[in-house]
Amino acid sequence: MPRPAEPPQTGRFRWARLWHNLGRDSVLIAPGLVISAIAVPTLVTLFAASIATVIIWVGLLLLPLTLTIARAFGSLSRARARAWGAPIAEVAARPQGQGLRGLLAPATDARAWLDLLFEAVFALPIRLLTFSVTASWFFAGLGGASFFFWGRFLPEGGGDTVDWVVAWVTDSPVTDLGFTAEATFQFAAGIVLLLSFPFVLHAMALLEIATIKAGLAPGPNGVLSPEQARTGELSAAPVEGGFTDAAAPGLEHDSRVSALLTRGDGEGWFWLLSIFVGTVLLAVSWPVTAGLYGVWTVTAMQVAIGQSASLVLAVRMPAAAIVLGVMSSAVGIYATSDSTGLVWPWTATSILALLFLHLIVGMRHSWLYLIILWGASSALGALSLFAPHAGDLSGALANVITTVSLTAGAGIIGVTGRLFISGRRQLATERELSATELAKRHELEERNRIAQELHDVVAHSMSVISVQATTAKYRLPGLDERSLGEFDSMAASSRQALTEMRGLLAILRGGRDADLAPQPTIDDIPALVDITRGSGASVDLDLPAEPVELTPTASLTAFRIVQESLSNALRHAAGAPVSVTVTASGQFLEITVINGPAEAAGPTPAAAKNPLGGGFGLRGMRERVEVLGGSLQVGPRSPGGFEVRATLPTD
Repeated sequence: MPRPAEPPQTGRFRWARLWHNLGRDSVLIAPGLVISAIAVPTLVTLFAASIATVIIWVGLLLLPLTLTIARAFGSLSRARARAWGAPIAEVAARPQGQGLRGLLAPATDARAWLDLLFEAVFALPIRLLTFSVTASWFFAGLGGASFFFWGRFLPEGGGDTVDWVVAWVTDSPVTDLGFTAEATFQFAAGIVLLLSFPFVLHAMALLEIATIKAGLAPGPNGVLSPEQARTGELSAAPVEGGFTDAAAPGLEHDSRVSALLTRGDGEGWFWLLSIFVGTVLLAVSWPVTAGLYGVWTVTAMQVAIGQSASLVLAVRMPAAAIVLGVMSSAVGIYATSDSTGLVWPWTATSILALLFLHLIVGMRHSWLYLIILWGASSALGALSLFAPHAGDLSGALANVITTVSLTAGAGIIGVTGRLFISGRRQLATERELSATELAKRHELEERNRIAQELHDVVAHSMSVISVQATTAKYRLPGLDERSLGEFDSMAASSRQALTEMRGLLAILRGGRDADLAPQPTIDDIPALVDITRGSGASVDLDLPAEPVELTPTASLTAFRIVQESLSNALRHAAGAPVSVTVTASGQFLEITVINGPAEAAGPTPAAAKNPLGGGFGLRGMRERVEVLGGSLQVGPRSPGGFEVRATLPTD
């Protein structure tokens, strides 16, 4: 049946959806900080202990335990995201062997390492941000709305908030406007904060979901099919049907907000790493450049922001990242040219920025971008040696050589990593194609087996019927004209069925040389009714006087519906009158087949106890109709009998 129309976006529906989002967003945000507060110290402590004790073999036991716990925290985060409504599937753990190999199996699981990195490094800052913003917003709004009750107990002096706001707006001295003005201002501000709180909470939930999809989603696009989730494959496949508003309200907003973090194979992790490294670099480079090198604070800020932003841009826009990174380095070299006794021309933070920039460009993009970046950096370093500066030439030369060598090494590592990942991805693709081809071969073998069964059983029986009906007038002399007509009709029907059976067998066997023949259309319905009447059934036919313009598929579907309906009527209600009505109304064609109760013709056949029969004929009709976007209604009628009503689009 056609999918029912979505409910209108009424005000009541919007508020219901808003409150639904408020509940699920709160359940996502509230416990997140507590979980990270437990996960981070646990994982960091265990990982540090395992690395420190690996030399005495104790770390070999602690490291798998650490990764197992990290995998558990990652699974918990994925489960919370799924409960929120995000289409993130869980990947089954790899099967473990016996003995020492099984004990060390978590150390070879890449997913466990990624879960450890996410839960120990990225989760806490994100959840601290989302929890702090939502908690501050809510309590600020609640406090402002209730200021009238508790504001009277505040100590006097210093001026109230409304006094400072009025003084700033009117550019006048601060004056005391009284408690009423302050309470009114706080109440209005609190109401505004409370009304906007659901939207702020939902935005924070989308941010956390986007981060989880980028770092914890098992597939490249964050979505796995059920079969892949069961087998543990890391190749993603789109989920059929997707999510609707009823299943996950607000998810369409999530798809827009988190698309930046989830596009491309493994791109989410590059976004997370680049943003994290860029933020840390900004926090370190700005004070170091301004404090140690005596650079003006604004200039140091611009250099730090440019270097950090180039890392983020390198994920998707390598050309812009190269230009911004080289320009930031040039400005930094020029701003620090009068420093003595310090690392120059590239500062330590500039060297780190260049290293990460070469690494990201090498892993994400073509080697041509990497060559351009490395060549521009090397040329910039060579030019800085000829520019006036206050440092020692030998020290500057050593700095340039070291930086050029390190960036070349980082670029080589990036290219090698990209080739390795590409090779693994290509191998996975080849395996998937091989599995697909194997499945197709098994399907073809099964179709051949079914075709053989049909040929041996059904086709043989139909051939016998055709031969017996054709030779009846020779084997049974003295038949009257009516009996001869019945046998001729049986012979014609069986021959037609055999012809269609041969075509079906050719299709099932996958043969490309199957016979081509015109498919029946709506114009063949009168002939079909005449053949049915020849079996003794009473059939009334009502067709439109004017020809009906239909697509070939719709015309064939209309014929098959009438054919199956008449067949069911003859089989389950033998002797009952049947009426076939075809009506064209606007852009739709309506087909109605009604048969009376079987009792009208005598005892009810055994098959009539189940009016739907085996269900395959009606199921096929429903599939044909739904493919065309129509509707089908079948069922018994209240006066008795059975009705089939189908509606098909004419275009």
